[in-house]
Amino acid sequence: MQIRELTREDYEGLLWEHTDHPPIEQTPLWADYQTAIEGRTPWGYCAIERDDGETLAVISLIDYMTHGYHYLRAVHGPVWFDAPTPEAEELALRELSTYVAKRSRMVVFLRLSVSKPYKVTRPVLSSCPYDATVVIDLTGGEEQILSRMKPRGRRDVRKSIRESPAVCADETEQAGVSFGEYYNVMLATAERDEFAAAPQSDYELMIRMLGPEHCRVFASRIDGKVVCWGIATIMGTQAVYYYAASGAEAQRSRSVDKQMLFVFNSLAELGCKTIDLMGIGSEFSPSLMGLNEFKTKFCKQIAPVSPERDVPVNDMAYRMLAGIRDIRDDRAERARQRIEERTPDQPRDDLLPVVLGGDVGAYALGREFHEAYGVTSTCIVPLPIKAIELSSIFNVCPEDPTPESVTRIVGELAAANPTKKVVVVANTDAYVKVLEECVDGFPSNVYCPLPPREVVERVTNKAEFAELCAQYDLETPKTEVVDLAGDGTIAPTEIGFPVVAKPVDSATYFPMHYKGFRKAYAIDSQEELDGLWSDLRAAGYEGSFLVQEMIEGDDTSMDCITVYINQEGKPTMYASMQVLLQDHAPTMIGNYVGLITRPRPELWEKLGTMLAEQGYRGFANFDVKHDQKTGRTVILDCNPRVGRASYSVCAAGVNPMRVLVSDVVDGRGNRVLKATDPAMYLLAPKPLIFRYILDDGLRAEVKDLLQQRKCFDPLQYWAERDPRRAFFVTATKGNYLRKFATDYPAPSGKSF
Repeated sequence: MQIRELTREDYEGLLWEHTDHPPIEQTPLWADYQTAIEGRTPWGYCAIERDDGETLAVISLIDYMTHGYHYLRAVHGPVWFDAPTPEAEELALRELSTYVAKRSRMVVFLRLSVSKPYKVTRPVLSSCPYDATVVIDLTGGEEQILSRMKPRGRRDVRKSIRESPAVCADETEQAGVSFGEYYNVMLATAERDEFAAAPQSDYELMIRMLGPEHCRVFASRIDGKVVCWGIATIMGTQAVYYYAASGAEAQRSRSVDKQMLFVFNSLAELGCKTIDLMGIGSEFSPSLMGLNEFKTKFCKQIAPVSPERDVPVNDMAYRMLAGIRDIRDDRAERARQRIEERTPDQPRDDLLPVVLGGDVGAYALGREFHEAYGVTSTCIVPLPIKAIELSSIFNVCPEDPTPESVTRIVGELAAANPTKKVVVVANTDAYVKVLEECVDGFPSNVYCPLPPREVVERVTNKAEFAELCAQYDLETPKTEVVDLAGDGTIAPTEIGFPVVAKPVDSATYFPMHYKGFRKAYAIDSQEELDGLWSDLRAAGYEGSFLVQEMIEGDDTSMDCITVYINQEGKPTMYASMQVLLQDHAPTMIGNYVGLITRPRPELWEKLGTMLAEQGYRGFANFDVKHDQKTGRTVILDCNPRVGRASYSVCAAGVNPMRVLVSDVVDGRGNRVLKATDPAMYLLAPKPLIFRYILDDGLRAEVKDLLQQRKCFDPLQYWAERDPRRAFFVTATKGNYLRKFATDYPAPSGKSF
């Protein structure tokens, strides 16, 4: 494949030879319009060709100069003559990047329409791309247009025609003379919907430069005053509803629906066969979900489109820009958080948290609720740890959390507190499964956010999870699934030793801990692995086990990443920690006792996008390991919960329970929060941490955080006053010294 520069004439000839209605943004007419906008310059026209000279696609690139750097943008480009294979599309992106790099050292990246993410692409640094839109068929006249709408759309349009006093007209000529009154409506729309309106000159230039053949302005007036308007671009038989604005009067009088039908009819009379309403929300672009209710009522189908993605040309400069953006976003978020800290929430009389479980992870959830809202949580568990039993922020309900008991207890709490919002959470796989069985039976004032079961099965099924990760350029370890049911012969593993063996379903495996079985095993030979299978079967275990390649590296080569997907399908919280030390007791391996804030934005974006596009909702926690030999970053697994060490996220600046309540209870969880404050989470004694950290730089970082008093133990909380509790917390911390001396006396390069 090769890239060939084209003259304007050659480009236009190829474009019209192979396409009947190209996107207007990929025509020379659009390039001429862009020259009138400050900071934009047509960069050139190119053909994407096979090595034999056959042209596969053409592209018109516009140079955008902003904030001291240049990037090239091709809106709806490249224009492919036939749909490319993924291999051809990715190769074309690579060749374009190489071609541009040779021609100009000033260009940092390309912004192109790309069907799917590739290794060469990145999510856009700015703007809001979309991968779905609504395209209205304008053929057949008004009744046919109405017949193709959803019933709600037809009803709203006909009601608007009957009741709205608005007079609709094509006002292209009038708007071209003076755009001020139209722009005032846009400013009111921007203020209401909280976005920044483009300068008035942008709209005026579009109308003037594209001309009435390619740009029309439609408006509705009540008593002579503009109440709503829209700009449609036209290329061939295709129109795009590019801009629209509506004031409060238009909303009250239902004039917008009347105008939409007028626009459809007017464009049909001009020869247009379709109109694209230009973007709706989806799992890819959840921030646009607010557009869906209005736009989708005019059509029964959703049309997919290739969203914009960035292709770095100068990789170092692009990483720098991404880092600057992240720092800017983080500073803005910290500023918002400081404002919130100056005006802390009053205790929420309307909240009643219920936590299933009684371990350190359960206490962390209760503490997070108390820090955020000053509320006391109810803990359902027969024998909680002393830190909960003697806590002043918990009421203990000493019952085993079965589906039946949880349904009954939560129902009783909800009935006794009808004005309160009962928020039920869990932080272990077993108790999350309990909630899945009883959530449908909870009263209406109970909030129990859980990811959809089918999505959970997809991301926790190791085979499907590996396939998912591969689609998002994420690597997983080589894995085999071994079914231990029955007495059939189990084939030897094809993964080279050493390997790791662990249960597929930790919830059903949990009773095996009481029979002396470990949470996970490091296996060095086939004989040892066969012995494990024999022992498990003899003990009556009939579940499945995973055999995975051993990723080299000690505890500090691991990361813990937490993501939250809100109820609209948007990733709104990211946090990641580097592991300092994990518990090495046989039944506790994988439980972290020391963590340090370590932002991983490159992984955040991919993992958040993957979850959102699968329809996931709520918290997810990923275990990640960095191979010390090869430099690979491997995603080990995904847990459908916030994670036992959730207070590390709080220590780094974001309270997970505040994120949860803001979303599922208050309905205002759209702000993206990133836990990036330098902090250390520490359950184990400080000297123990230093015994197992071998890297001098990391040891120095830990010392610095200790000196700055940025070390947080979730169990040590100022709100707790009982001296007996303090004694037990101190004893628990000291108990780690004995446990590590027995189970993990010296650091290992395998974390076992």
